[in-house]
Amino acid sequence: MLLDLLHLSRNLRRSRASAAAAVLTLSLTLGVGASIFAVVDAVLLTPPPFANPGALVTVGETPIDDPTAASRAVRYTTFEAWRERAGSLATIEAFDGTNLTLTDLGAAARMSATDVTPGFLKLLGVAPERGRTFDLDDVARPVAMVSHAFWRGKLAADPGVIGRQIVLGGRAHTIVGVLPERFLFGLNVCDIWRPLPVTGAQAARAGYRVLGVARLAGNVSPASLAAALEDLSRRSSPPGHVVATPVATAIAGDATRTLTLLGASAALAMLIAFTNLAGLLIVRAIDRRRELAVRTALGAQRSEIARQLVLEAEALVAMGIAGGVLLAAWTTPAVSRLALEQFGDLASRAVPVSWRVIGVVSMVAAACAAVCGSLPAFFVARCGVVDVLRRGATPAPRELTLRRVLVTGEVALAFVLLVSVMLLGRSLLSVMNVNPGFDGRGVLTLQVSLPAASYANDERVASFYSTLQSALEERLGPRTSSIVDEIPLTGDRGRSLVSVRSTDVGREAVVRVAGTGYFDVMHIPIVAGRAFDGRDNVSAPPRVVVSEHLAERLFGSEQPIGRHIWLAATAQTAEIIGIVRDVKHRALDELPSQTTYLSAWQSPSRSSIVVVRSGRPDEHVVAAVREEVARLDRNLPVYRVRSMQDVIGASPGVPARRVLTATFLGFSLLAIVLGAIGLFGVVAHDVASRRAELALRIALGADPMRILSATLGQGGLMVGSGLIVGGVLSIWAARALRGVIVGTGQLDVTSVGVAAAVLMCVGAGAVLPAARRAAHTDPLIALRSE
Repeated sequence: MLLDLLHLSRNLRRSRASAAAAVLTLSLTLGVGASIFAVVDAVLLTPPPFANPGALVTVGETPIDDPTAASRAVRYTTFEAWRERAGSLATIEAFDGTNLTLTDLGAAARMSATDVTPGFLKLLGVAPERGRTFDLDDVARPVAMVSHAFWRGKLAADPGVIGRQIVLGGRAHTIVGVLPERFLFGLNVCDIWRPLPVTGAQAARAGYRVLGVARLAGNVSPASLAAALEDLSRRSSPPGHVVATPVATAIAGDATRTLTLLGASAALAMLIAFTNLAGLLIVRAIDRRRELAVRTALGAQRSEIARQLVLEAEALVAMGIAGGVLLAAWTTPAVSRLALEQFGDLASRAVPVSWRVIGVVSMVAAACAAVCGSLPAFFVARCGVVDVLRRGATPAPRELTLRRVLVTGEVALAFVLLVSVMLLGRSLLSVMNVNPGFDGRGVLTLQVSLPAASYANDERVASFYSTLQSALEERLGPRTSSIVDEIPLTGDRGRSLVSVRSTDVGREAVVRVAGTGYFDVMHIPIVAGRAFDGRDNVSAPPRVVVSEHLAERLFGSEQPIGRHIWLAATAQTAEIIGIVRDVKHRALDELPSQTTYLSAWQSPSRSSIVVVRSGRPDEHVVAAVREEVARLDRNLPVYRVRSMQDVIGASPGVPARRVLTATFLGFSLLAIVLGAIGLFGVVAHDVASRRAELALRIALGADPMRILSATLGQGGLMVGSGLIVGGVLSIWAARALRGVIVGTGQLDVTSVGVAAAVLMCVGAGAVLPAARRAAHTDPLIALRSE
């Protein structure tokens, strides 16, 4: 073994450039691949930190007319009916994500929180690290549990934390427990937990909405539970379709498809890297044929030579793995942050350098190295000593065929990645060019929430926001600011039934609460009638503005202005005073939503978003809003400051396409470089091995241009074959990308044409130097050296 290692070291020193290129390529590919696989492992393969997570499902509803929509919250009364109906099938508890203002620990801050039924944490199988969980008596008391990070950070790891009070939403809450450090509720990552502040009767009056989590009993499937609850949801208002989803799947959400495709792209890049390694080892074996033949003639066993060739491949891969591990340790935090920040709550996960992933990648790489090293060993074992010594370093036809097949495979895989990049990039551009129904350029959004303890009725809420808007218009100019409870492209929450009469079958519509000037600030065109103004206050009869599509569905070709509609959300009729263009509330690549806008001065929302279009620098706008809010109430934080352009860029579907496009682009560039190296290596080595033959041809009068074209033809044949194979594989790739590609998900001529043109240009550039060298071979020098 020591002699093998010494021989290996000498061989690697003799070909430092090729060995360094192989190690660098493997390190880069394995390192980035391990980082991507670490994210995939953390999100898709690692179970949530709950007891028996496989038995947990989320239970929610989707609209009857839109079963593909995201699962939504249900009325608390529907949840109670579910819990009673579930019986022995499952135990169901509820939660509701919210935000609370923390005011007694430094500057006022907005904290993410989760309100839960008393048995919720017990259902998950989570026991507190300190203190206790909630009980039934806590529903009527202001108590809270805090996360381990909140306890260590905000509370300075206070050992006497149990019984300590913190002010949340204007009320003092007593801390009764601290959750374990490992606990993370991926459906709503937060630091504060409270018991749901409602009973059944209160929830029925307030229309309180919650999401359900169920622990299935025995062999009960999610579909069986959903079927048992279906009729209850169909009789609710608005009617819905029950969806039961495994908790792990619900936590991963939209990231599942994206991360799967990212993992596939990394695996494809690794396959290209090992294909290139196999080609390199075959070239090295051809160059050493004479040496290996002499060693065989002197008594060396073929098995020993084969072992040395495999050992050489394993050594190169081992160095590549070592470099990849170091690179993964450096890149995994950045890769995970860039990937997970696109998927909401998943961004809160800390993805470490996974030794499980590194171990799997290393074992796969070692197996690939054994295959790559066995290929040259197989050909060497089959070569006769006399034939090798007679032919010299000229490769046998089967070896040339294998090398060309390997290079053709590299070109085919590079073509697949390039076509995928083109499809994803064109899809991303198409989505970003979609008209969302508003103009987000120059609009800044800032969120303000009023605690119920200080703003107990609608009059106080409306007065606060009305005063704030007036103050901002004085500072920033008229018609520059307004408020809305939810901005577009952040979801279609708040759906409710709308009908012409209360006895009619209602149509489900998104309900938004907007202030005066909102349509002007957002540049949402008014089709007919007027927008909200100062006349639409609490003393006026209920008035609404509806979207164009909803007006058409309710009244057809009739004039809707001045007509009345029934709003299930407020259980009253309202007069239509205006019609506006449709707006996309959920995603750019989906149809616009039917929308009803309520006046913020008649039906105000405690949590509202200030929208400003002033033309001034963002920092001036933020400072003005914060100053005016502090002047009205110094305990109110202004948070979640975003431009509408950022909102559009983070809307569903856009981040996934952006991440996939960037990743596929990086791997496709690597594939192009490796393919070009492979093409150059095959043609250059072929020219070098045929140097004497080419010299004779030129000496006998052969046209150098024919030699040039013939050599270029060799490269063209490999590129053309790769494009044909890649074209077939690209059909499957397009099908795999369906769902993130706008349209049918089929290949288009532009994407295929551009990818083919790029590879043909790269191929020509890679082959041309060797072809020129072949055409300009000096017969005298070449034959003398022979």
